[in-house]
Amino acid sequence: MNIIKKVTLVLILLIVISITGCSPRESASEVAKKYTDRVNSGDYETAYDLLSKDTKKKVSLERFKEYQSVLLETKKVIGYKLIKEENIEKYKYDKKEYKNLVKLEETYDIKNIYLKKCESLKINRYLIVENNQYKLLWHENFKRNLSSRYLDVVHLKFRKHEIVSNKTLKKALKDTTLLLKKAIDIDPTNSDAYYAQTCHYMNLDEYDNGLISINNCLKYLDKKNSNYKKDLSDAYNLKAVMCIGNKKYDEAKKFLNKSLYANKDNTDAKFNLNVIKNQLE
Repeated sequence: MNIIKKVTLVLILLIVISITGCSPRESASEVAKKYTDRVNSGDYETAYDLLSKDTKKKVSLERFKEYQSVLLETKKVIGYKLIKEENIEKYKYDKKEYKNLVKLEETYDIKNIYLKKCESLKINRYLIVENNQYKLLWHENFKRNLSSRYLDVVHLKFRKHEIVSNKTLKKALKDTTLLLKKAIDIDPTNSDAYYAQTCHYMNLDEYDNGLISINNCLKYLDKKNSNYKKDLSDAYNLKAVMCIGNKKYDEAKKFLNKSLYANKDNTDAKFNLNVIKNQLE
């Protein structure tokens, strides 16, 4: 009788395990903390192993290392805290629906090298179970993120070289030419990258190239973005500056009017409009 009970108990346990599966050895929060620690220590291979299969299909180890290296030039994690952990039934991430996820609300203390200050960043991180291990879903739009990180480096270089000689500034402009090209090659639809490239051409007095870049900026502006009207106004203002550089004042005036139509409070556009009026008087 006891043998029958033991056999029955074993069968019940096997059925339960087959239905529920084995619990992951490490919790979702432990995996997230391990990922952060490994990235901070430069152990990118171990950190990469903690990413989900779908993430790895879109992001190679080489690209992952590249991202972390570029990010490290402008930002450094100096603190980490888990705020909240919850189980969610389903969630759409990077255009794919996942089931039975863990959502972590985390806070990172960041040293922003570009802005020369420390700041707090709150993010939501999602993990799924693969082969009885929690794995991270990482960066919904990786190409845009990597492209934008290169732009951060560009802005940092400009900031560093604002107070030095023209010779050093020219070298910085030469260096940022390659960075801007890389940012655009990674994500050819990044409107911010084209805007930065236009500013770059303006510093080089290459106004024709600047017009090509600002047209691409306008082409890829996100109309769903809450700042669309402001971004549109800024882009038209910069296009007008390119026209002013080429002494095409009538065209510049047209784009400045478009700039002010999109954002009547654009002080740069108002200033440039007065510049044109003075040129034509």
